[in-house]
Amino acid sequence: HALPTHKPGSIEGTVMECGDATARRNALQIAFDYRGDVTLDLSDSSHVVGFVYLFDESGDQVHLFVPQGKESVPQTLPASRVARVRFTGEDTAFGKSWDDWTTKAEKERKKEAERLAKEAVARGEL
Repeated sequence: HALPTHKPGSIEGTVMECGDATARRNALQIAFDYRGDVTLDLSDSSHVVGFVYLFDESGDQVHLFVPQGKESVPQTLPASRVARVRFTGEDTAFGKSWDDWTTKAEKERKKEAERLAKEAVARGEL
């Protein structure tokens, strides 16, 4: 299933074959959870590139935002037409975690506290 990824630990660059309904469902669910563009290779040898914003398993529908010029337009296609899912776009959320955010927020808070303390000293308040 998986090819080497661009970033260790990321699924960017991975290709998932959809040989049966279970594999297709799994691949499309992962594509829905992925925070980047994917390329869906269809059974008629065409392909669609976009961001999967909804996978309606019960309705056999994949909903994507497909880039068109400077805009992205919604497109829906039957999931049963998907033969392969390629994770071709950058995973924009990879490597970002709650811990990273809190560390950054704490640094910003300390920097702001230092700035306010300097201003207070300059005014003669401290």
